[in-house]
Amino acid sequence: MTTLHIDLGRQSCVFRDHESGASYVVPVGTDTLAAMIVGDPPLPEELTNAIGLFMDHIEDVTREVPSSTFADSIEVCGPGLQALVNTEVGHPKMLPFDVSRDATEEVFRTLATETEKDRCHNPGLPAEELHHVLGVCCALVATLRGLRASALSITGDEVDA
Repeated sequence: MTTLHIDLGRQSCVFRDHESGASYVVPVGTDTLAAMIVGDPPLPEELTNAIGLFMDHIEDVTREVPSSTFADSIEVCGPGLQALVNTEVGHPKMLPFDVSRDATEEVFRTLATETEKDRCHNPGLPAEELHHVLGVCCALVATLRGLRASALSITGDEVDA
């Protein structure tokens, strides 16, 4: 069973397959993506560009970590992921938490179409994550789309790269 591990950091992200030892560092993180989104609510082209930038790097990941294209599971850790999970379920939720591609896309659509003032009313979304969570959403959406994956497991907030 192959598991792709993703350390989703604020400034960069690391994709690795511990079994084969293959890894690749994406020089874009969730803060990088969030900084591309300045509209309130976010403009569609800002979201498209942020997702597109990360998806461009997913192509590099598939080349450098070949098992990423057929991994049996994907585990993701990093700052802001707990806020995304809590927003998805509407209250604090213990990790790990499995989230489907459809659910990730739905959370993304919800948060990306709200103003920051409206976004702060989402249960489980702390004030300090109101903007950063958009970068998290873009990274996860791009990852799921780029790898054609149906789900991933969010394992924690421990990475701060």
